[in-house]
Amino acid sequence: MSNPKAAPISAKEFVSAYVQTHQAGGTIADLATSLHRSVEQVRAKKNSLFANLKKQGVALPSLKRQERNGSNYLEAANIANEYIASMTNEGMTNEGDTDGSDGMDS
Repeated sequence: MSNPKAAPISAKEFVSAYVQTHQAGGTIADLATSLHRSVEQVRAKKNSLFANLKKQGVALPSLKRQERNGSNYLEAANIANEYIASMTNEGMTNEGDTDGSDGMDS
């Protein structure tokens, strides 16, 4: 969808598309689609433009956040739980030491 050789987007064109996307309840991905650019390109333009607008006392409202399917978070939680479980299991085997030491120097 993005065109690396595309002509630069003017501030006026970007803000116009941004306002229309916000009014429609759209996301940054929707804005990127309407501008025929990648989400990364649109985010970079937004950050640059918003910094300049802020200097002029203008703050546009945020777009709707993109919904995530949560699978990455589930996978991350599973990895964390497996690691914690392995640490707990290691702790149980270390607690069973028969030398009477608690692992701390006296």
